[in-house]
Amino acid sequence: MTEPIQVAAKAALFLGVVLLLGAGVFARWIARTAVGKRSWRRLRAGLWAGAVLVVAGSAVDVVDTVTRALGVLDASAIVPYLSATRHGNAVLARVALVGALLLLGVGHRRPAVADRAAFVTLGLGLLTTFSLVSHAGAQPGFLPVTADLVHLAGVAGWGGALVYGAWLLPWQAFDAEGASVQGSAARLSTVGLWSVVLIAATGAYAALNHLWGPRALTDTPYGRVLLVKLAGVSAVAVVAATNRWVLIPSLPRGAAQRLGSFVKIESLLLLAVLGVTAALVSQSPPGPPPTLSRPLIFQTAVGPWTVRGTVVRRDPGRFAVEASFRSTPGAPAPAGSTVDLTLTMLEMEMAPVSVRLAEVRPGVYEGTFFLPMTGQWQMTIRAGGNIVRVPIRTEETVFIQPMSPWKVVLPGIAVVLVGLGCVVAGLRRMGAGVRGSWLALGAGIALVIAGVVLAVRAVG
Repeated sequence: MTEPIQVAAKAALFLGVVLLLGAGVFARWIARTAVGKRSWRRLRAGLWAGAVLVVAGSAVDVVDTVTRALGVLDASAIVPYLSATRHGNAVLARVALVGALLLLGVGHRRPAVADRAAFVTLGLGLLTTFSLVSHAGAQPGFLPVTADLVHLAGVAGWGGALVYGAWLLPWQAFDAEGASVQGSAARLSTVGLWSVVLIAATGAYAALNHLWGPRALTDTPYGRVLLVKLAGVSAVAVVAATNRWVLIPSLPRGAAQRLGSFVKIESLLLLAVLGVTAALVSQSPPGPPPTLSRPLIFQTAVGPWTVRGTVVRRDPGRFAVEASFRSTPGAPAPAGSTVDLTLTMLEMEMAPVSVRLAEVRPGVYEGTFFLPMTGQWQMTIRAGGNIVRVPIRTEETVFIQPMSPWKVVLPGIAVVLVGLGCVVAGLRRMGAGVRGSWLALGAGIALVIAGVVLAVRAVG
């Protein structure tokens, strides 16, 4: 399968989780009596649509991983993969938890404490099946997985509730059902505020873990996609802040229609961020590059030939491979054969690394490849329609750095935080109808820009 299909599978998984868990959050903590019977039917339809997307995305993900690891699609290898690998076990548990959430349903207009506790338990269990096989799951220790779980919980809970609230709450009927709609909007805003705090904190922690310094944001594919995601998240945060501190306080003054429009815009921006996130998790995080402490020597049969080869390190993360093909009597392999390598990460999900070897003399092929992270890789050699697999266990390159580049940008980050505080204060004054709000808002924006410039100049 090609990389676009991998990204599409991830997007289906993320959207499915948001729809599945968001329906439960919206029904149990946000909606109450603010929506009618028709909206409850749509809520249940969203619940089932989310479940279908999660199961379908997981199935495509497993088939894709098995195909990349073996070089061909072998249906008989799917069941052993599901039962013998961490990713396979996570998918089986995921499907079971999806079924349990469907049986639990969307709750009632006044859900009991036991119903909410069961939903939270099943929801966190479902998200854990993602965190254990994510980039965080490949890192040692308990904290990376926990931070990733909290990050996912914030996105799924708030994002899903936001999508349903934007399109199911009767914003046009605010005058007739003002108290219920205003209460739902306030609860949705509160959930969003705390979720954004958790998402920002855990996202910053993940960035510090995955990126070796600020330049990794611009010098690596992972960092560049992350910058696009941050731009999208910033746009969502701007709209959310306007909703919470300007439009919700203005509801008694007739701002219901504007609030409904802004919440719809916020939900669409969030869905766009989910699409970028699907592309992000398909990239390899630029952690310490892998290396080999000693050359890897292998010898095996490839169809009618015997191949003997070596893999040696070059620069950190880059390796050179040489493969010599001989037929059974010892003569060189026929000239002009095509030899391709595909390297697949076995411990987590990511796009494979592919390279074609060049023939330097009859029967001898050479090439180089770059591995984006440390761990257990499988090298699949394809020659003349024949396939052989060679495991490669890489080690982490150790760097000695006198000072972390992140410490250089801390003064700029402090200025940005002060500026954000001024922006929030200005928005709150604006929502309360206080004159002079633009002064605090403008000062905050100026401080945010100054902090970003200070951080960039410090890195330079």
